[in-house]
Amino acid sequence: MRFLSPALTFLLVVIVLAAAERIPSKVETAFGASALMEQSYELRCRGGGLKFNSATGRTSSSGEQMMNMTIDFAVGTQGAGTGKPNLNPGQCSWIDRGFRPGEPPQIHLEIVSFGQLAETRHGSPVDRSPTAAERYPDAQNVPQYLSSSDHYWTFWVYNTGQRYLQSTSHRVFKVLKAPPGGGRFPLPSKPGNVNESF
Repeated sequence: MRFLSPALTFLLVVIVLAAAERIPSKVETAFGASALMEQSYELRCRGGGLKFNSATGRTSSSGEQMMNMTIDFAVGTQGAGTGKPNLNPGQCSWIDRGFRPGEPPQIHLEIVSFGQLAETRHGSPVDRSPTAAERYPDAQNVPQYLSSSDHYWTFWVYNTGQRYLQSTSHRVFKVLKAPPGGGRFPLPSKPGNVNESF
């Protein structure tokens, strides 16, 4: 019978203890605050009125410059839904309900400064089209993309209890369109980079 290596044994013990809630799972957020691991919930936002601010963040292990971004929004009073969102321009809401009093109207996230660094290193042309954020979301093109009220974005966030929502991932949201014969299908989209904030 083979024995597990000491490192693997230690890892299994840590996993078991964490599952038994004997060791709190701590994560470092993009803004340097330590927080307990939280479950993220889907938040849908409509462009055309969101306010973006960015500050230089860390350099990733792959050499990419990261940015710490904040997004201020108007809170939705009803759920965004799963089809075409029930949102006004510049508004965000939970999928299943509107915002409750005291829930913060600001998102914090870590996002790459330039999403096409790998492409430029290989000599590929940079996508500067109005929809580049759908394929290569970054700190430059996401605000530009969401300047249009025809565009939507999904963030998975949790409430930090410090007057902001922390995003753990995000991506473009494409409204389902009905084909000529009826039925519904999603517009094709490449998810692009999923930027983890911890």
